[in-house]
Amino acid sequence: MVIFYVYLFYPLVILTILYFTFIEYRRGYALGWSLVAINAIAVLIYIAFPVSSYWYRQDLLAHPLVGNVWATQVYNVFANDTSFNCFPSLHAAVSTICFYTWFRYAKIKPGKTIKVASIAALVIAVGVILSTLFIKQHYIADEIAGVALALLVGKLVFDKFWKNAKEKIVK
Repeated sequence: MVIFYVYLFYPLVILTILYFTFIEYRRGYALGWSLVAINAIAVLIYIAFPVSSYWYRQDLLAHPLVGNVWATQVYNVFANDTSFNCFPSLHAAVSTICFYTWFRYAKIKPGKTIKVASIAALVIAVGVILSTLFIKQHYIADEIAGVALALLVGKLVFDKFWKNAKEKIVK
């Protein structure tokens, strides 16, 4: 599962942002404002309710797996991350909003390539969410809150910014 957390999360986010910045830039505003809103709301929650999973992963660190290349990747993440500001999970929120962007785009512009991108984004988003649980980076509540935050913000922002796209399809 560390593959999703370490190697697939950032490519998903970067490729989604690049596509909706340079290729579909008019639709990219919804993604950009969604990311801003998600991060702003998360920061306010972090200030009001600081949560850490530090003790949760101490069991993992107490019994290190020697010679396991994947476990080494997890230990490298832990060396650079103090695991504070966990609720809501931004890994869950950002990967969910990236999937949501491709999902909504596939509804507006159906095509095989867009559907494949949407399914790939879903697989990576689910993998990222599960991986943060398996490597003891987040609690289940963190993930649920991150997904719910992304879907709520996404629904509101995309409905506002992509309103004209729906009207063009009807005409």
